[in-house]
This record gives sequence, structure tokens and C-alpha cells, in this order.
Amino acid sequence: MLYIQKGKEPDSLTRYKKQRHAYFDGFREKDDIRKKLLEEQGYLCAYCMRRIDIRHMKIEHWYPENKLSDAKRLDYRNMLGSCIGHIDGTDGKKADTCDAAKKGEEITVNPLNKNTLRSIKYKHSGEIYSEDKVINGDISETLNLNSKEHLLILNRKQLLRQVIAELSDMQNRGIWGKHILERVKQKYMEKDGMGRKKKRMEWEEKRSMQA
Repeated sequence: MLYIQKGKEPDSLTRYKKQRHAYFDGFREKDDIRKKLLEEQGYLCAYCMRRIDIRHMKIEHWYPENKLSDAKRLDYRNMLGSCIGHIDGTDGKKADTCDAAKKGEEITVNPLNKNTLRSIKYKHSGEIYSEDKVINGDISETLNLNSKEHLLILNRKQLLRQVIAELSDMQNRGIWGKHILERVKQKYMEKDGMGRKKKRMEWEEKRSMQA
């Protein structure tokens, strides 16, 4: 999951909130919000970290929109950029991830709160989990971040192999010091010239390259 540092809300949203009877669905310049979210998140989904863009994303309310007042629904700090999160599957909801799976449920894990993200661990298989039962329920069930239909586990496994290969090229004895780990970490945290963070190579993309 992606740690996000929120910035200033769009000026158009600030102006709109000053109007009487302002409400989220009445705000017509939502692309301004989408652009800001994309910039903050490096064009990655806040939950599964798949690549998103202005045409293929949702404005997600971390604390459920259906439980907020009109004023609170306009709180930019509660907004995240999420992928569409839907794929046709054979078992209904389990084919959805992220906001599409979460719907109106409350969650504890929060991309804006490092403390909730620190408990998330990765298995060699690519599966993610937490020893905190509540957060584990958030990521495994409510957000469905181990979805096989969406290839999330397989994509993480491929990324892990890629990172290990890079580390091995830098120091082939397999004893990686802190400075080497930090260098690789920084590489994945940096944004390119278009403001995008480095995403993992999606398994489908890699497979097509090998075909």
C-alpha cells in the first residue's frame, strides 16, 4: 500500500466550499481533484498501487462518504485516488478490489498514516498480510488486496524478484548494507518527468513482452 503525503487542495475546491449549500456531487470541477491526487500519489492507486490516470480512476473517500455530512464530503484530506477496481469474475464481490470492494465500509489501515502501514508484511509468494487482525481484515477482505483475478499477488512476486535481481547486481554476495537498500528504495520512490512513481512491471505487460 502507498504512503501518501497530502498537499494543498485545488483552488477551485476551496472557492466552491465557500458557497452556500456546497456538496460533493455539486462540484463540477472534479478533474482538478483527480489531477491533484495523481500528483500526490505518483499516478498509483492508493491501495493496490496499480497505475491510474485521470480517465481510469475514482475519487475515493477513505472515511465512507455515506457516513459524512455534505461539508465533510468536501474535505480534501479524506480523498484518495483509487483504481476502478472491477474485473468480471465468477464470484461477484471477490472480483472487486480497493474502493470497488470497500464500498461503504470503514477501515483502519490508512495510506495517510504510516503507523497503520508499518504492520503490513509481504510473503515471498507476493501475498500481503498483517498480524493486526483488524488491518489484516482490511487488506485481505474489505479491500481484497490479495485478489488472484487481478493478479495482485503475482505482480508483487514479480516485483520482489526484480528488486532482488537489482540488489544482487549491486552487491552479488547477497549481504546488502543499509546504503544499498536505501538507494534501491529511493529509486522506487522517485517520480519521473511526468510525475509518475515507478510502478512494478505488471505481469500481463511482461508476458506480452516475452511473447
